[in-house]
Amino acid sequence: MGKTFGILMIVGLVWVGLEVYTEGTHGAFGGIFASFIGAEAPSEEETLSTPRRAGRAMQRAHEERGERFDRVYDQAQ
Repeated sequence: MGKTFGILMIVGLVWVGLEVYTEGTHGAFGGIFASFIGAEAPSEEETLSTPRRAGRAMQRAHEERGERFDRVYDQAQ
């Protein structure tokens, strides 16, 4: 019984940790963890988790590269 409880507890904690990591504290579980760190209304960028902010930064970098490529290609013709 003790091992089963321990395994379920570990699985639950890993699930909670992954949810907070992927959604951020303001988005995980409807923002229940946001009340522990402050009740201010954050901006959209602040509510994103680290992986999502990194993904948006990469997307912006790819868009900027595409725009630079288009400008160079247009000047060459």
